[in-house]
Amino acid sequence: MIVRICKVFAFSDPLLVLAQDRLMQRLVNQLTRTGIAALTYDFCPWANRFVYWMKQPIAALSLAMAAALALAIFVRPVALVAFAAILVVVLLGYLWPWVAVRGLAARLRFTQTRVAEGEEARAIVRVTNTWPWPVWGLAVEGDVGGEASVALAQVPGWSTAEFGWPVTPRCRGVHPRQPLRLVTGFPFGLRLAARPVEVERRLLVWPRTVSLDTLLDAAETRPSDEFFSAVRVGESGDIAGTRPFRHGDSLRRVHWAQTARTGAMVVTERQAPVLSAVRVVFDPDLALHEGDGPGSTLEWSIRIAASICAAYQRQQAAVECCHGHETIRIAHGDVGLRGFLDALARFTPPTAADPLCPASSGGRCGSIHDRNCGAFQITVTSARALAHRVEHRQVHGEQLFVVIDSQSTGGGGAAAARVPGRVLRLEVDLHDDVLAVFQRRWRSLCREG
Repeated sequence: MIVRICKVFAFSDPLLVLAQDRLMQRLVNQLTRTGIAALTYDFCPWANRFVYWMKQPIAALSLAMAAALALAIFVRPVALVAFAAILVVVLLGYLWPWVAVRGLAARLRFTQTRVAEGEEARAIVRVTNTWPWPVWGLAVEGDVGGEASVALAQVPGWSTAEFGWPVTPRCRGVHPRQPLRLVTGFPFGLRLAARPVEVERRLLVWPRTVSLDTLLDAAETRPSDEFFSAVRVGESGDIAGTRPFRHGDSLRRVHWAQTARTGAMVVTERQAPVLSAVRVVFDPDLALHEGDGPGSTLEWSIRIAASICAAYQRQQAAVECCHGHETIRIAHGDVGLRGFLDALARFTPPTAADPLCPASSGGRCGSIHDRNCGAFQITVTSARALAHRVEHRQVHGEQLFVVIDSQSTGGGGAAAARVPGRVLRLEVDLHDDVLAVFQRRWRSLCREG
């Protein structure tokens, strides 16, 4: 009908024809929006609770019981058989699950104590049944390493059964991250009865890290004293010798005279400081990050910070990781690295409701450590957090900003221009592997020197 009306007023001029087509499209779109709004408008919001109740199985069973009882009274008494059968179904569906879980006890443990994100662990639940009859239709509900619900087989009467399954945590933390329940809806699923599950051994999930095969020149990690070792080979003291070029070496270390003489790339080796210091900082405030869950910029910041700290700690540097007002000093050796990753696994970002959080009193939550003793500082943050940084930061010495910027925002350029120090920007999609992008960009930064 709309097309016929518009054809009556058709024009031969191309511009007028184009205007006519646009007018028709706007008219059709408006009528479509009006029709959708009329069809989806809630005319009786007060009746929603009855509609929701009608979606439950008990509603259909109740109507069937009422119909069977009416037929038994007014038509034939034999309809009482149907009424009794439906009543038995309702009683069994609601009472049997409650009775079954009264005699059950469940305990959960993990075979491992520590894994990294993406690594596989094994969860084992032990269910004890004190009833003389078996129990079917059991399930464990809750976040068990990323699994929302795990179904179990039957548990025989007067016995204990163990069930195990592999779990692959996708996010760091202490798992399980919420209370677990042992539920059953057997036999008809009309009602779920639950019992709490006791956790005997929890699982620490470390943030995923990436190996950094090369680091920034040690001359930029401020030595804690002026002494250098003539035995250890590093990059900040006097020249100790030369060696062939290896992938990842900075171009600043190329010995061009020897390279021209031999025809192959040759780099210099220098003395190493007795002890170097580096500080890695990340913003813990959720309000300054994008996304949520394992793909948020906060979690990627923690993974990148952990990778940098682990790389410098393996080079015997004095490393400390700071977030908000907390400082984690990483001891040497595998024990120190394990304790550091345990602390990151247990870390929970502060919220505005936290009395220790400055945001609860109107300030910015989890402010960055702005002062240090001259150590080389690497700040891992997001583009939004970088834009909130004030200009009077007092950080003595060299510093590097690793900025995680979502491709959808692309912000933070103006803020990056006024921060002191170099900026390594990672413009990535939060659904991509940010660690792989960081590893590639970090290697390029180190080769540039």
